[in-house]
Amino acid sequence: MPSFAVSSDNPGLLFSSSISVVILGLMLFMSMRLYASNRRQAYRTLLISLGFIFTHHLLQVALSVGLLPGIASLTFVGKILQVFAFIVINFAVFELYYRRRPRTRLWFFGLLLAAFVIAAADSLPDSAGGHAGWSDQIERTPVLDAYLLALSPLFGLMFGPHIGQRRKYAAGLAAAFLAQLCTIMHKYWAPHSPGFGPVSEVLQVCYYVLLFMLLFERVVELLTSAYRSSITDGLTNLYNRRFFTSQLERALRLSKPVGVIFCDIDNFKRLNDSHGHHRADGVLKQAATVIQEETEGSGLAGRYGGEELVAFVSGPALTGIRLAESIRARIEKESLVTVSIGVCVALPGSGLNAETMLKRADQSMYYSKTTGKNRVTDYAQLPDANDIPFGPPSHRGKNEVR
Repeated sequence: MPSFAVSSDNPGLLFSSSISVVILGLMLFMSMRLYASNRRQAYRTLLISLGFIFTHHLLQVALSVGLLPGIASLTFVGKILQVFAFIVINFAVFELYYRRRPRTRLWFFGLLLAAFVIAAADSLPDSAGGHAGWSDQIERTPVLDAYLLALSPLFGLMFGPHIGQRRKYAAGLAAAFLAQLCTIMHKYWAPHSPGFGPVSEVLQVCYYVLLFMLLFERVVELLTSAYRSSITDGLTNLYNRRFFTSQLERALRLSKPVGVIFCDIDNFKRLNDSHGHHRADGVLKQAATVIQEETEGSGLAGRYGGEELVAFVSGPALTGIRLAESIRARIEKESLVTVSIGVCVALPGSGLNAETMLKRADQSMYYSKTTGKNRVTDYAQLPDANDIPFGPPSHRGKNEVR
């Protein structure tokens, strides 16, 4: 973000500002799409900050190619935009991870107010010392430059420990700090040195590249999280019924045996009534964790509804039955409850679909439930399987997801 002073005879500045405009344009487009789909305050703050920076660099490009006169007031406006944008964008990055709190809001407006006061003080007569004219004074704003330099370590201390991509964020702040340091060295100590200006411009571009990478990765994280939320159950973190069924349908099209496991927690309503929803939900999560661990790497687990948990595995025909028995034994040993389980295995070429498989596994589970509970029943071993009901109204009614 920090940059070398605008000058119409500086081709290096034109090059760095042009690259910055392209990178910032991509970030602006990304932020606008994010804000259009989800009007979070973080995206709005990001849009405002990128708009500040984009305007600042467009101004630099216009001055570099002579589209605007190189007057001190435009340079001064560019500096103010630069400082404001640097403050706003760092708060925007923080808000991509956390909601803004009252204390954070106080810091935000406090830093913006401090920048405004410093800029006003730097522009007052004699604020830069000596008897230089007003134009020379606003060309040299040492307090504002020092303030911008101090913001990088300040944000590193404030936000660095809380940002998910700490190294990338720290590297970006380091690039911004060094770029501004080079700017100060060039302006106040070595104005004729050929090295500080180009180094500052390169570091500035590095800062935007790192910022773009951070923003892009965070957007990917948010989209992945949103997608994950749309296909999983919020309580158990297992896949929801719709996604589970679609994946089971997909597995049945492959040339492998598929075993469907249908679990129902025994006496769950009694547990709810005697221990409360909080304890019952904890037990449900325990059972879900067992099923998830047992099927990891070989299948998929899901929540079918209420206290009904399902899974499927692909592999040898006996895998589903052995896995179901392992799930039953672990839940009995590791929790307050037991489960009744039904298993249905489809061999390659059987022509069964997901709905039929789940119906048969549910019938098997119901047989386990009505013949003693805490047991595993294989659909293939059921007597007159086709005559077993698909759960009476009382059984189906309690399976609504709370």
